[in-house]
Amino acid sequence: MTNFSIGTVGGNAIKIDIDTRVNMLLFSKREIKAAMKMGGKVVQKEARRLISSRAVSAPDGLPGYDTGAMSKSIKVTVGSGGGYVKVMPYKTPAMGKDYYPAYLIYGTNRGIEKRADFMQVAFKNKQWMIRQAIRAAFLKSLRAVPVGKY
Repeated sequence: MTNFSIGTVGGNAIKIDIDTRVNMLLFSKREIKAAMKMGGKVVQKEARRLISSRAVSAPDGLPGYDTGAMSKSIKVTVGSGGGYVKVMPYKTPAMGKDYYPAYLIYGTNRGIEKRADFMQVAFKNKQWMIRQAIRAAFLKSLRAVPVGKY
């Protein structure tokens, strides 16, 4: 069966990675790519939900919602070959000159205490759903290939 992994990259980005070179002829990459994108959208929605509280955030708690810039900056990126999906908050002009999500996740020496990594929490909350969707897509997309037709 094809190898795939779901994990984190760089602290606040989620990466779902599939080795698409394995059994390329035996499954439809389109179905897998669609399932992976759906998984990314699920994590995006959960991350936005987690930071939607209008309360002031406390150290080690989830970040709160002030202007909505961070929530709106969470995007899903699909790799060019469809082998991975990345979900992360990107820097936007609304954030000014600084990448605000990094300040919240890691803290600063200027008095901003670190908060819980909301992307990690969102991923952990929905990891089982993503795995099930990718497994189902693999099973649905598998095709019988006659012996000697590789």
